[in-house]
Amino acid sequence: MAEAQKLDVRPRQVVGKKVAQLRRDGVLPGVVFGGHKDSASVQTDLRAFERSYRRWGNTTLLSLEGLDGDAIPALIHGVARDTLTGRLLHVDFQRVSLTEKTHAEVPLHFVHESPAVKTLGAVLVHARDHVNVEAFPQDMPHAIEVDLSPLAEIDDALYIRDLVVDKTIVRVLDDDDELVVKAVPVHIEEEPVAAAAVPVEGEVPAEGAEAPVEGA
Repeated sequence: MAEAQKLDVRPRQVVGKKVAQLRRDGVLPGVVFGGHKDSASVQTDLRAFERSYRRWGNTTLLSLEGLDGDAIPALIHGVARDTLTGRLLHVDFQRVSLTEKTHAEVPLHFVHESPAVKTLGAVLVHARDHVNVEAFPQDMPHAIEVDLSPLAEIDDALYIRDLVVDKTIVRVLDDDDELVVKAVPVHIEEEPVAAAAVPVEGEVPAEGAEAPVEGA
């Protein structure tokens, strides 16, 4: 069971276009929703959140502190970034109950080396980079490791059913037969060889070309 990570948040009064000034001041606007309660506008320190988010991802249980009442258990539902700079613009927190299972997208982390790649020159085709999971918030995995070492031959593959998870606390919702990763051969396309031009009977040779010798 993972311990909730504390995050200091404050109620946010600034809304609309004025939130741009908050960002310039190093404040990240956000919203807390779900849990059969009204949504609440919040804000948190932008730099502190950015550093922590790199470790947390979207599946780490958080304890939102600094709002009215008790700390709020939550998951990060999503973040918005500037498409040009990548700077964080907004964060959505989803309230969760520690006694109710929830769904989340859990990233896949590929570990070790495939023998098919190392010895046979294969390449890996990744069909999935995450899976959909159901678990209690405190049991939600940060990531699921995928061991590539069983991929020893060309066309060897791993499927959802091959993922190693604790099925007593985590349920993968995707179909067991869905492909995760496969070792495939490298296809090298050869350039077509131009065929020699053969004059058609009665055809006049191009200027500078020798005419075919009769009877040859």
